[in-house]
Amino acid sequence: FVYYYGDMYKFNTKCRICSSSKLTKFLDLGAQPLANAFVKNKISVKENYYPLEVYFCHKCNHSQLCHVVDKKELFSHYIYFTSNMPTPQHFIDYAQNVAERFKIKKNDDLIVEIGSNDGLLLSAFIPEKIRILGVDPAKNIAKIANERGVPTVADFFGEKCAQKIEKEHGKAKIIIGNNVVAHIDEKHDLMRGIATLLKDDGVFIFEAPYLMDMFENGAYDTIYHEHVCYLSIRPLQYLCSQFGMEIFDVELHNAQGTSIRVFVAKKGMHKIKPNVAKLVKKELLLKMNKLETYKKLAKRIMQSKIKLLKTLSDLKAKGKKIAGYGAPAKGNTLLNYCKIGPETLDYLTEELPTKIGLFSPGMHIPVIDIREARKNPPDYFLMLAWNYRHKIIPKEKEYIAQGGKFIIPIGDIQII
Repeated sequence: FVYYYGDMYKFNTKCRICSSSKLTKFLDLGAQPLANAFVKNKISVKENYYPLEVYFCHKCNHSQLCHVVDKKELFSHYIYFTSNMPTPQHFIDYAQNVAERFKIKKNDDLIVEIGSNDGLLLSAFIPEKIRILGVDPAKNIAKIANERGVPTVADFFGEKCAQKIEKEHGKAKIIIGNNVVAHIDEKHDLMRGIATLLKDDGVFIFEAPYLMDMFENGAYDTIYHEHVCYLSIRPLQYLCSQFGMEIFDVELHNAQGTSIRVFVAKKGMHKIKPNVAKLVKKELLLKMNKLETYKKLAKRIMQSKIKLLKTLSDLKAKGKKIAGYGAPAKGNTLLNYCKIGPETLDYLTEELPTKIGLFSPGMHIPVIDIREARKNPPDYFLMLAWNYRHKIIPKEKEYIAQGGKFIIPIGDIQII
C-alpha cells in the first residue's frame, strides 16, 4: 500500500537555485519509502511512500527533486554514523589539509561544520587546539558528538542559526559541509547563513556526490529523498553568485563514488584555479545543459535495471543463493526501483548495529550481521555498497577464494 501524507511533503514549483518555474521531469523511480527508514516488523508496518522523481531546470540546469519530504521527518532522528563508515582516514586527511592550506590559527579561528554528525571530522581538529562547533539536526547524534568532546548544536543550519552562532562564538574562518548541501531544500537560506557567519577572508568547503558520476557510471542509486539536489559546478556557480560569493577551487574525490570538494569564498578573495573552468568545460562537452542528455540518462538507467533483473533471475533459475552486501540508503533506492525483495535476496549484511535485526524499507529484506553471513555465505553477493568495493574486496578474500562472487548492480552490471 502507498500512503501519502500532505503535511509531510510539499511540491516545489520553482527551482531552488534560480527560482525558475521551467522545470521538466526526466526520471521517475516510482513512489518509494524513505531510504533510511528501516522497519522493525515487516508484517504490520505501515510505511509512508513518496514520489521519487528528478527534474531538470531549463534556466540554470540544476537537477533536483520537487517532491520534498519534511526535513524533521528525515533528519531529526538519524541512524547514519560517520564514525562507522569504512573511510575514517578520509576525514583525518581532510582536516589536516584544511588546517594547513588555510593557515588556521590555534585558539583563535573558528571552524563550523554543518551536518557534523557524530563529530568525526571536527574531532581531528581537537589535537591542534582549534576552536570547533558542529551543527546537526539529529538530537540523538548531537548528543553523542557532545559526549565525545565535540561541541555540537542540535539545529538545522540557516540564516537564523548562523546569526545565533555569530553572536555566541564570533564569525567562522572555515565552514564545512560534508554530504549535506545536497540534502538542503532551502538553498538560499543556506547561502544567507554562510554569508552571515563567514569571515571576509573565510572559506566555505563542502563535499557532495557529483552529478557527473551518474552520467559516467550510471550511479542512479544516489537518488533518494534525503538528496533533494544532484550537484554540478555550473548551477553551483549561479547559486554562489547571487550571494556575492564564488567557487575558487574544486577537487574530485573517490570517498563515496565520485564526489566534488568545492571551495567557496567572497568574490575576489581567492584566485580562481584552472580546474574550475576545466570541469565546467567537461560538463558542457557532456551536454549537461541540455534536457535531451538527461532523457538519455533515464533510458540508460532503465536498461541497467532490466539487465540486473535478468542477471538475478538467471542465477536464481540455476539454484544460486544470493544476498545483499551492505544495507546503505542508496541500496534501498535500487531495491525499491527494481522491486528486488526477499524472494531474490536472502538477507542484507551490515556492520552498523543500528540496522542489524531490522528489515529494509519497502522490500522488507532482513538485515543481519556480516559476521553471521560469513559463516554460511551465499554464492553471490549483490554489492549494494559498491562505492566501497575497493575496501570490501580485500576484506572478503576468503569468500572470493572459496568461489564467492560479487555482482556490481550499477551501470553495465559486472560479476567479479
